[in-house]
Amino acid sequence: MAHLLFHLRTPPHGHPAGEEALEAILATSVFEPPLTVLFEGDGVFQLVRSQDVHALGCRDLAANWSALPVYEVTDLRVHGPSLAARGLTPEDLLLDVTVINDAELAALIADVDRVLSF
Repeated sequence: MAHLLFHLRTPPHGHPAGEEALEAILATSVFEPPLTVLFEGDGVFQLVRSQDVHALGCRDLAANWSALPVYEVTDLRVHGPSLAARGLTPEDLLLDVTVINDAELAALIADVDRVLSF
């Protein structure tokens, strides 16, 4: 079965990509393919804990993202330079992640069979 990479680069609010990615990840996980979720650029904000989205009129997806381990989606990677550029650390995130650098990001993209970008 093909190894899938869900590559999230958009912020969680003001754009439907995060919610669409989450739905695709959960639906795909049922079929148990090897899959990896990568958060890069503004996509790292998808996992930041304690966001107040009510003033924006947006849906809070934090509980949904937190459910990934229940669906056995555990290969979660975050681009370290993207975190640092936004003043964030792995401790600011909802889930345990593997922090990767630029070389590891390039190797990951080269190693998977399909990349789904959001």
